[in-house]
Amino acid sequence: MNRREFMKYVDHFNHRRFDKVAGYFRPDATLSYPDNFMGKQIPGLTGNTLCGPKEFVANYEALTANIREVLHVGAFLSRGRQFCVELVTEFHVLRKPAAGAPGAQWNRGDVIVMNQMVLYDLDAKGKFQRIRIFHHRYLDAAEAKRALRG
Repeated sequence: MNRREFMKYVDHFNHRRFDKVAGYFRPDATLSYPDNFMGKQIPGLTGNTLCGPKEFVANYEALTANIREVLHVGAFLSRGRQFCVELVTEFHVLRKPAAGAPGAQWNRGDVIVMNQMVLYDLDAKGKFQRIRIFHHRYLDAAEAKRALRG
């Protein structure tokens, strides 16, 4: 996958066209989060793995019911059937999520900006097979602008 192709995926994601987003995934694809972005990472206790496009879509539909998430692409490195992307992600909290819902730690009006590195493995047909978010940090507005300028 090249940057231009990935930007089409990002456009579908940012506009909540989750039916199109699901088309990028293998039926058995996995997306692993290190700690769901909250607190310490404790093996066996924290972290989250979504399995397949249905779980992915259900998770993001639940999140975007209360939070507007916008992806911005920074660095993009691709080789063979693997690519790595720097994402600067904005979360705009529209309504306080219920306890246990994605983003429940945030409050209405919060704006969270996060820098993430994500590694994608593709199958032979170019579908997402395995996705790992392996680093993240929170940014302020000035840092976010610098990250996107490169």
